[in-house]
Amino acid sequence: MWRTHAQTIFLIIIIMSFLPFCTNEEASPGFPWSSTPKQDVERQDQSIRAPSATFLYSAKKRPVLVRSHCDNRLALYMGKWILITRALFEESATPLEYKGAGKLQGSVSSAAFVLDNLAIVIDGKLYLYSLTKGTWTPAQGVKSMVSTVSALQCCFSKDKACMDVSSCVLLYNLGSALDDQQVYMSSNGGNSFFNLPMAPKATEFIIGVFNMPTVSSIVAMLADNQRKFSFRHISGNRSVQTDNHPMRDPLSSIHVIQPAGMRGHLIIWSPHMLLYSPNHGIVIVPVYIMGEENATLPPPKVTILQVATDDNGAMAVLTSDGVLYYGRAGLEATTVRFASVIDLSKDNLMLFSDYGDLMMIQAREDLLLIGVDFDHKVIIVQQELTRTTPPVQSCPVEQFHSTFAGELFYIDMGSTVHLSAVYIPSPLCKFFPLVTVTESKLLSLDEKCVEDGITTEGTKKYRLDIELKQLFFMEAADGTLKPSSSLRKGSLSTVAVDLMGRNVSCKDFNPLKAHILIGCPPGKHTRVLKDITTCTKGTFTQEQLQDNFSYVIPKAVYDPQHLFRPGSASSDLHISYSITDYFCPLLVYHDTPWIPSLELWNGNEFVEQVSADFVMFEVNGMYNYQYLQSVEDAKCVSQPQNWTSLLSQQQYQPNPNTAWTRNNYKSCKDSDGPPLTDPEAQYQVLNMGTRNRVLFPNYNGMYVFRVIVVDPSYSYCMLTTTFSVYVYGAFPPHPLPSCVALGIFLAIFVVLLLIGFFLSKRNYKK
Repeated sequence: MWRTHAQTIFLIIIIMSFLPFCTNEEASPGFPWSSTPKQDVERQDQSIRAPSATFLYSAKKRPVLVRSHCDNRLALYMGKWILITRALFEESATPLEYKGAGKLQGSVSSAAFVLDNLAIVIDGKLYLYSLTKGTWTPAQGVKSMVSTVSALQCCFSKDKACMDVSSCVLLYNLGSALDDQQVYMSSNGGNSFFNLPMAPKATEFIIGVFNMPTVSSIVAMLADNQRKFSFRHISGNRSVQTDNHPMRDPLSSIHVIQPAGMRGHLIIWSPHMLLYSPNHGIVIVPVYIMGEENATLPPPKVTILQVATDDNGAMAVLTSDGVLYYGRAGLEATTVRFASVIDLSKDNLMLFSDYGDLMMIQAREDLLLIGVDFDHKVIIVQQELTRTTPPVQSCPVEQFHSTFAGELFYIDMGSTVHLSAVYIPSPLCKFFPLVTVTESKLLSLDEKCVEDGITTEGTKKYRLDIELKQLFFMEAADGTLKPSSSLRKGSLSTVAVDLMGRNVSCKDFNPLKAHILIGCPPGKHTRVLKDITTCTKGTFTQEQLQDNFSYVIPKAVYDPQHLFRPGSASSDLHISYSITDYFCPLLVYHDTPWIPSLELWNGNEFVEQVSADFVMFEVNGMYNYQYLQSVEDAKCVSQPQNWTSLLSQQQYQPNPNTAWTRNNYKSCKDSDGPPLTDPEAQYQVLNMGTRNRVLFPNYNGMYVFRVIVVDPSYSYCMLTTTFSVYVYGAFPPHPLPSCVALGIFLAIFVVLLLIGFFLSKRNYKK
């Protein structure tokens, strides 16, 4: 009897376990765990109903892998499922589903990691999936259907120039005509887009659009009606087109890989074509096979199935016969054939591990764990290199390293960056390091390789010294030198030191890369030399200045609006002195022409005395000081700027902090400036190398000055500092007006003369 009841109970449990899959609720194909019982849905409050979920799948025939440029463990698998892994496929993953407004089919054509989001094209529209919040946001400003998203991540700095690179997202419709203007660009990480106009020269079709920050260009790969493709570099208003190259496959089957690392490398491949560009598409060369004379990939009657790259130049190519090729890309790309044969019956995806070995992964549905797991196969590259035919020679290099690899360096105006690398080859080594720079129009490169001793094993040691300078001028068509158009703040360039000629040997010696940013070094600032202060001379003590020290500015010597207007203040101004901000004031005698001594510092390192034009103003609006030189004395050839005119040009409340800066400064030595109309006006620009100085009146009191370096050719930095000055030695102000005092003095003098005259006359009569 108990057996009968047990069997009945067991049968009921089995039936109940299948009830969720037997409801009328429609489930997504291939995801039995995702269906929701209808009765559970009906229990939800209609006013807070959750958005419908749409499972996503790849529109591609074969699985595709998308990796993050900045996080080696973060990747996206696009196949039967869309899967995000944060552990490089070492853990199971749950298929990604769209939960947002509107109903989608879920077909994904392209994706890219952008900052903290995943930019993903679903059903021809772009959405941002937050990797931290798990929320979905549709992109704004895209007015047509798109298929492909392109982004390049800058990972070596949080500087604005680097973040601008990471925030740039390009969106386009693969294969569409260029004259349809279906190319969009975003500068805020893909939240909103604007149309990127690229005027076609003829009927051209879009293959790819890429951000190339190290040449300050957007690069578009275009195809024409003759089945040829070329690259167009768009930089500002300039557009440069490269030579045409024949296509061997339909446009829709062409893939372009832009490896991370910002070296300008491009891999162009299709089933019957594999090409490589070391310099942003300007030069395009085939990929050769070692040991086979003039043989290129793919071999005859073989097609290419997959291509994988890493940011150190490694490249793997899988062909339709199961053969795997491994190579490295530098100035050229050469591969070697591995002996292992890959099983093509499985949908394996290739990717490089952190150690430079090749991983083959395959997604496998795991119903028990309610997710997708991954099968792994690791191909040890170094082992495979020992089995090739012909055999790969061992690396003839013992050491190759530097302290600058992966670092960011700033080049300010007139400054120089020095880099150094150590190179120890074996006695039979025939190649030396080669230095390349992505933007030769921006930087000049000077390299020198010198012997630097001998190792304990008796091998010569070499030191490679590299000097980088910014190019200020470029040669024009007429042979003259003109300011370089690349002379702008925020330009990026990549300097790489690679072992030219090593081919696939020296696997463990990656290229040494440094990133160069044209701009202001973060620690660069100015200071005022305080050699004589009120504290050193005993006028004040630090204790006095710390003990709620304050002073009064008479209403007759300041303007609340900083417009230098006499009589504009209605009352005296009471100021609390901040010793934290200004420390001890400089001590200046009132009758001595004076100029602050400016110093340039980089962090805590003194650089030089500032030898550039600068201006200064009193932060509380005081204007009872003058300048030693007039416009004529300063030998100006055009009317110089002044505080009054520049402040009056501001639309809103006058702000001397922004009225006169390096962004709007015009030198009066420029003959193209405004005509000279007032040569007797005061010249308000100061420079340590000129005679112009500040003249203080017969006034004892405190001033707080702000100095702004305005010379645009001195530095990209906004160099400014604030300091205090105490002026002393003036006679106390007389209670009577000067004219009245003079009249009284003259009257007394005349009276005394008359008294003396009459007294002398009286004595004479006697």
